[in-house]
Amino acid sequence: MATTIAMMVVMSHATTPNSKFCEFARLKPLCNRLVHNATNYHQALKNAFRATLVLNKRNSIHLLPMVTSVIRNTNSPSRAKILKTCQQKVTDVASYLTDLIEAVDEDNKDAIEYYLRTGEITLRDCVESISEIDMTIPPALSKLAQDVEDYKETTLVIFLQAPIETVYNKPLPTDYSG
Repeated sequence: MATTIAMMVVMSHATTPNSKFCEFARLKPLCNRLVHNATNYHQALKNAFRATLVLNKRNSIHLLPMVTSVIRNTNSPSRAKILKTCQQKVTDVASYLTDLIEAVDEDNKDAIEYYLRTGEITLRDCVESISEIDMTIPPALSKLAQDVEDYKETTLVIFLQAPIETVYNKPLPTDYSG
C-alpha cells in the first residue's frame, strides 16, 4: 500500500519531456505547445506558424475593441490613424504567417529567416501609435503584443535550432507597454 502511494506521488510530479526542437527555447512550455508533437523539423515549423496564426486570429477579435476603448477620448484624426495602424498590423501578421507556411513547404529558408528576424511579425507599431499620443497602454494590450513577440522569438529558435542570444546581439525587450 505504501509503495502504491509513493508511486502515485512520484508520477504526479513527472513533467512532460521537452520536444527535441525546443532544446534552446527560453520559453520551453510555449515551445512545446507550438511544435505540438512534431516528429520532424518541417512539421515543427509549420505547427509553430499555424499556432501563431491562431494567436493572430484571437488578437484580431480582441485587439480593435480594446484599442477603441483606450482611444475613445482622443481627437478623430489620431483615433482613425491608430485604428488603421492596429488593423493593418493584424492583417500583415496573418499574411506573413501564411507566407511562412508556404516557405516551409518550399524549403525557402531565406524567406523564413527574413520574416522571423525582421520586425514584421509584431504588434509593436500598434502599441507605439497609442503611446505616441500619451495614452496609457492597458495591460491586456501589452499582453497581446508580448504574446506575439514570444511566439515569434520561440519560432525563430525552433527554426535556427540555436539559443536566442546567438541570434540577436542584444537581449529582446521584455516590456512592450510603451
